[in-house]
Amino acid sequence: MRAGIDLWRNGTRRMVVAVGIALSFFAVVTSVIATLLWGSVLATVLLGRDAMREAERWRGRTVEPRQIETLAASGATTMSLAVPDGAERLVLIFVSTQTAPSAEALVLLGELMPLYPSCRFLVCDPLADAVAVRIFAMLGGVDAPALGDSTVLPPPLDAVAAFPTIVVIDRAGRIESALIGARTRAELDKIFSGAAALQPPEH
Repeated sequence: MRAGIDLWRNGTRRMVVAVGIALSFFAVVTSVIATLLWGSVLATVLLGRDAMREAERWRGRTVEPRQIETLAASGATTMSLAVPDGAERLVLIFVSTQTAPSAEALVLLGELMPLYPSCRFLVCDPLADAVAVRIFAMLGGVDAPALGDSTVLPPPLDAVAAFPTIVVIDRAGRIESALIGARTRAELDKIFSGAAALQPPEH
């Protein structure tokens, strides 16, 4: 491109020079855009892998059963962040009300929930109001209590930063599974059915 500009300045006003400059300019712009896009994709992949590795380390950690505020069909209520009586697992699905992957994850969850009455489900968006989270969940076919940005969750649940993320807690208060990103029906069947259950705690 530099050579073409120099020729143009020196009075060589031929069409081939103009075309060469235009094509060179287009190639430079395209390469810059491609570099930026690749950098963005690479950063997303690396951050996603870091988040997945971190979530995998949660398995076996005990979650403090503190009181939390939820919004359900009956209105606002307070419950313990623990597996309630009559259930085997507490399933938290962390979503972003602004993203399509979260909406798709809720649709699949809505299809599976009736098959697992032994699980209790909570939908949480730590960056949105509980009312917005509840509406978002209902639009996806998930009739479950919602948690919003006013709910303070105990570690490591307060560190969820990738959406969707599904966390399964057992009756002992331990994290059985933590899955990040869109998942298949088979993967969700496995964690909801207890196939990924931990060994009973030693006494």
